[in-house]
Amino acid sequence: MQINIVSCLFVLDSEKNTNIRKNDIKKIKVLVDNNNLLPSIVYSGNDLKKQVRKNISSIIGSNIFHLEQVYTMDYKDSIDIIYLGVTNIDNVPKLKKDYKLVEFGIENNNTIIFDNNKHEYKTIELEENNNIEYIHEIKTSKKDINKTLMSLLISYKKIRSNIDNTDIVFKFMSEKFTLEDVRITYELIKDCTVDKSNFRKKIMKYCEKTDAIGDVKNGFRPSQMYKFKPLKGDVWL
Repeated sequence: MQINIVSCLFVLDSEKNTNIRKNDIKKIKVLVDNNNLLPSIVYSGNDLKKQVRKNISSIIGSNIFHLEQVYTMDYKDSIDIIYLGVTNIDNVPKLKKDYKLVEFGIENNNTIIFDNNKHEYKTIELEENNNIEYIHEIKTSKKDINKTLMSLLISYKKIRSNIDNTDIVFKFMSEKFTLEDVRITYELIKDCTVDKSNFRKKIMKYCEKTDAIGDVKNGFRPSQMYKFKPLKGDVWL
């Protein structure tokens, strides 16, 4: 049986907002090939994580990204070991030919946004031996795209489940960022709205001031820029 190592790399991108009073528009994008399939390599017997890191690095032209194993999918003729990756667009200097970044998101826990298309899904709870397993059913007739969406959905839900008790939201940041960058990214991933003041208080101890300031917009006071300050063994939110 063939063992494949599949990469789900999520990248935070930004677009300039035409409304000068508003923040730049942030989007989560994922790395796929021109057929909308995830980067995949056959397991060669070497260190799994090193293989994945080498493959992603060769595609995006950078080694700056967070990486962790999240799930194993069993199929009739193969096994997919899924790795979750997270980075910022600043760390993607040049994409390899035949690869692209497409928009991704989840709305209302029932709709996947993928490359300008929407796919409905539902989650079913199965209880067996006092354990609950969550099964996702995605409405799509294409088998390969279904595998892509399933891997992305599982990985994205992993980000959502970890975002309140790990520092993963900061893995989406560039080297320097504003507090608004963190909040907007958090809300984008969670598909929610938070209280700005309370959110800032919770993340401040993980943010160290830099000498840089953000862009000046129409006479408004520029935003202070920060860098991430990790705290070992602590819960950030």
